[in-house]
Amino acid sequence: MDKLLQRSKGEINIELLDNNFKKFFQSGCCKILNPNNYNHNKELILINTAGGITCNDSIEINATIHNSELSICTQAAEKIYAGIGDPAKVNININLNNSTLYWLPKELILFDNSKLRRNINVNLLDNSNLIFCETSIFGRKAMSEKIKNISLSDQWKINVNSSLKHFEAINMQGSMIDNYKNNYTFDNQSSLSTIIIFGEIIHQFESELRKIIENIVNHYCGMTKFDDKIIIRCIANDNYDLKKTLNFIMKNIIHDKLPKSWDL
Repeated sequence: MDKLLQRSKGEINIELLDNNFKKFFQSGCCKILNPNNYNHNKELILINTAGGITCNDSIEINATIHNSELSICTQAAEKIYAGIGDPAKVNININLNNSTLYWLPKELILFDNSKLRRNINVNLLDNSNLIFCETSIFGRKAMSEKIKNISLSDQWKINVNSSLKHFEAINMQGSMIDNYKNNYTFDNQSSLSTIIIFGEIIHQFESELRKIIENIVNHYCGMTKFDDKIIIRCIANDNYDLKKTLNFIMKNIIHDKLPKSWDL
């Protein structure tokens, strides 16, 4: 007899005005912490009390931010486990109005036979700024984990004044062996990170970032600027090395605004 497996469902819906909450809703496995800090910006920490994500789980995060400066990070790395059923669904929608957001979740760790469909949509209005950092780990090297089979759809859309300015997608189905060996995809590396910067702050950070990137020599890290945005790509064989690189970059551009839980 088939049994209905227990699955996690969580939702966050928040609205901020002048760094103060106007709406605060959390349900299911999704929780928010707002720790005290000594900075002018607000710091929010997202928590998944389920301890990870597996097939048929559902998470939705909606945030509307007006006239505020804040960082959003996660308490720990989000683990995507193998499971039975349809891919887990994660939908994240963020609207910025005259605000600055540091989107700094910890890494997404994907396990063998994991299934995930994730969509991240960010809309910037009226002089807003965005520093967006996402990291994906395909099997932890320290644990000798290898990805042989995966189902992953990860799509990011960034709009400026409701006009699409950046879109990218990763779609992987089935075996990962060819992707790992391909010099144009993973090149036998397992840790990938992307930093995207939008807004007037790109002019403030550009020259400093170029100097920082030039000093990273232990693994590949490249930067490009076009269409009023900065994109930084990093790839490494070990997650810890990649974390050190990301910390080095972030500490030099946002300094003490880096969330405490995000730091090494």
